[in-house]
Amino acid sequence: MLGFADGPLHWLFDRGALCGQSGLIGAVISAEGEHQSLTQDELGALAQAEIARRLGPLPDLRWTRVIAEKRATFACTPGLQRPSTVTPLKNFYLAGDYTASDYPATIESAVRSGIDCATRIAAQRA
Repeated sequence: MLGFADGPLHWLFDRGALCGQSGLIGAVISAEGEHQSLTQDELGALAQAEIARRLGPLPDLRWTRVIAEKRATFACTPGLQRPSTVTPLKNFYLAGDYTASDYPATIESAVRSGIDCATRIAAQRA
């Protein structure tokens, strides 16, 4: 995971680490802005150019997909207390992008919290 304080992209995720598909990268824009007036092809080109600017030349893209989710994240402000996946209730866990994580509120964060819950449940049954 890489976070950027400036530029059009805010986060880069190695999606291949989650799904075993080498070279799959997720680029996230987390706020409203000029990018909203771009076509999907233009957004893909913008992301490719920005990643190359930051990380160096890239191989040619095989494909891109733009997903626009207008209510994808909560306001993750500094000092926000996010709940753990573990709760005081026996056999009751929380999973979602809003739980305590090293990641912002993204699908990757939700997946990681789901994996954490599954690991804890499996450990209880062992």
